[in-house]
Amino acid sequence: MQEAIRTALIPPLVSPALVASLPQATGVYYFHNEAGEVIYVGKSINIYKRIQQHFAVDVKSRKSLEFKNSIADITWELTGSELVALLYESHLIKQLKPAYNRAQRRSVFPAGIYLRVDEQGYKRLAYGRADVRNAEIPIIALGNQYKAQGFLYHKVAKYNLCQKLCGLYKTQGACFDYQVHRCQGACVGLEAPETYNLRVDEAIDSISYEHETFVVIGAGRTELEKSIVLIENGSYRGFAFVDETFSARKLADFRDVIKPYNDNKDTQQIIRLHLRTKHKGEKVKVFG
Repeated sequence: MQEAIRTALIPPLVSPALVASLPQATGVYYFHNEAGEVIYVGKSINIYKRIQQHFAVDVKSRKSLEFKNSIADITWELTGSELVALLYESHLIKQLKPAYNRAQRRSVFPAGIYLRVDEQGYKRLAYGRADVRNAEIPIIALGNQYKAQGFLYHKVAKYNLCQKLCGLYKTQGACFDYQVHRCQGACVGLEAPETYNLRVDEAIDSISYEHETFVVIGAGRTELEKSIVLIENGSYRGFAFVDETFSARKLADFRDVIKPYNDNKDTQQIIRLHLRTKHKGEKVKVFG
């Protein structure tokens, strides 16, 4: 039985009956203003509980109170799959640009690791901003530049890369790691680009998807269907809901049923993070 939210904490324009009808299921939800405009998009594995958290706090700041008092209606779409909910929420925020999702419009992950090649042929990993002002697609997107820098330090240590070539040690000469015999001298031209780049490629492989082309098959909106998320050649292609009896052997069969969505740094990171842990009932089908 759903625990009731205190009526006093429900936004004044929202009926308690509507709140009570919210599903305890996975999906995305929308807050609308009186004009019917979407002012906020969220996602949760339990929509009722998540919205309960929104309303359970007795807000005091002017901005928070303005947001709460603007909510006049709530709608939702079930996804069954947490991965689909995450991907769909990211798409909706970029498409609808809700007034109270400002922080997520550009990128949920505003920093990243980039790959460049210098004039001498050395592959250089670097961290930096990952938003619309930077047209480059990062190898991996991260929560902030501090996290991106720490992530890169870890890869430098693990794969014996050069701190200087990775922008982590500012110097005209050799990097610190070369002085303590942890760098093989790429910073001063003592290690050939061809040899150094092999380790950079190893580091990149450790960041990328384990497989280039695969399908994630998970829960659907009801017990009679399942969800499909397609990644092809390292790019997110989209998702679909299919009947539970759907069976496909060829990649083309999956391509035929998915609804296409844009691949970007946020979708890449969402999928990577999701695949790091096992999810009950979810399967990954690999091609190639």
